[in-house]
Amino acid sequence: MSKKEIIYTLLLIALAVFIAFGMRPLLEAWLGTPVPLAVVSSWSMEPEFHVGDLLILAKSSTYKVGDIILFNRGGELIVHRIVAITSDGSYVTQGDANPSRDPLPVPPSKVYGKVVLVIPYVGAVRLLLAKILGF
Repeated sequence: MSKKEIIYTLLLIALAVFIAFGMRPLLEAWLGTPVPLAVVSSWSMEPEFHVGDLLILAKSSTYKVGDIILFNRGGELIVHRIVAITSDGSYVTQGDANPSRDPLPVPPSKVYGKVVLVIPYVGAVRLLLAKILGF
């Protein structure tokens, strides 16, 4: 790949990220969640997702074992797979690359949505900007 092609590719990725995050209010309404976009920032879901993947999420009225959900735990957003559902309707989750289940079940009120689309590595630009600019 030539230097010119690399620059064009990076510009297109930056434009895609800008458009995706700039359209966030529209996506929130359309997908029914206040968090319609998430960028993978850890290796806990390897090989399903990689650091830098952009995830598109949608709210669902029901979730089932096998769904990959985004949830809030102590102010941190986490993307893990549902591996069981408790008798009270909470979700037992686990990262695909993690050796054990997460320590606490996730109540339905803490779930923002499930992953419906993955755009590989497009979110890497967002992670890089966050690291450089501190946001």
